[in-house]
Amino acid sequence: MNHLAHLFLAGDTAESLLGNLAGDFVKGRLRDEFPPAVRRGILEHRRIDEFTDTHPEAGAFRRIIVAEQGHYARVIADMFFDHFLASNWRDYSHETLESFLERVFSKLDPLIPVMPDGLKHVYPHMRDGRWLISYREIGGIRTALSNMSYRFSRRPRLETAVHLLEDSRSTLERHFQRFFPEVIAFARAIRVSSRP
Repeated sequence: MNHLAHLFLAGDTAESLLGNLAGDFVKGRLRDEFPPAVRRGILEHRRIDEFTDTHPEAGAFRRIIVAEQGHYARVIADMFFDHFLASNWRDYSHETLESFLERVFSKLDPLIPVMPDGLKHVYPHMRDGRWLISYREIGGIRTALSNMSYRFSRRPRLETAVHLLEDSRSTLERHFQRFFPEVIAFARAIRVSSRP
């Protein structure tokens, strides 16, 4: 899962949203550096990623990408998941994507000072650059993957994978549609079970 999906799957509180968004920016064991509700969100993020990594439909989704992209398939699949969520938003939410993000950002903005350093740097660009809105379009995914390529020493040109969003779209979308309702149910269940 990538940023949009993690925000969508988070609870409605600012702390849950922050924890679920921060999960990719916090590595290793969690100590007392985060308030308990943020810590729970980070742990939820990790459990959602584990669920995704072992789900058969997510595995089938990734296998379409692996043949061409090798071990970068997981990163690309996460971006593609965000694309299918954004482009089919009405299937999963009663509010518009724009309204959802406006509400989420209004809750996250006051927490910028306590964000992990990596997220503190990225978050304003994500918000002001309208990254998550852009994921609806293939061009937005292309840009995001191109930018991601610079994080890897080999500069893998991840953006070349976007042709799969056209060439294999119906198959990828079918796997996503089978997988995503199950991850929604899983996220709800772990939020209930992790309440103090």
